[in-house]
Amino acid sequence: MSATTPEPAPRAAKKYVPRPEGHNLTFHLAAVRTGLLHIQRCNACGVWRHPPRTYCPACHSPEFTFEAVSGRGTLYSMAVNHFTVDAAWLPEVPFVTAVVELEEGPRVVGALRGVPLDEVELGLAVVVTPEPRGDEFAFLWVDRVDQSSTR
Repeated sequence: MSATTPEPAPRAAKKYVPRPEGHNLTFHLAAVRTGLLHIQRCNACGVWRHPPRTYCPACHSPEFTFEAVSGRGTLYSMAVNHFTVDAAWLPEVPFVTAVVELEEGPRVVGALRGVPLDEVELGLAVVVTPEPRGDEFAFLWVDRVDQSSTR
């Protein structure tokens, strides 16, 4: 650019927001509407399941509901991401993609926040919190549970 033409201001990158459909859309809509994590549960036998699907893996019933859960669980697995293809995530690198085993049994995937990498360990007590990103998608954040708090 010449000395008389100002530099254009850099534009902040926006994080990609997926467009879920089917049972995944129902999962996200429940979180967006209530601010709570909801997991699919079989009406016939009571088994919790995630990711959502049409038939219960235990009894094969097609009858189900999405019920609010505590979001509490433990860090079951993780991956430390040192690279991202989404420019909006660059300030977050490295970040931890976390698999959380909920107290109710199913596992969900979210992004761990607020925990230094050298303190991340399997079995860490965590809570999963949905954050609405538009009208049809909720991003899942994973936070360490304060061990001094009581249930």
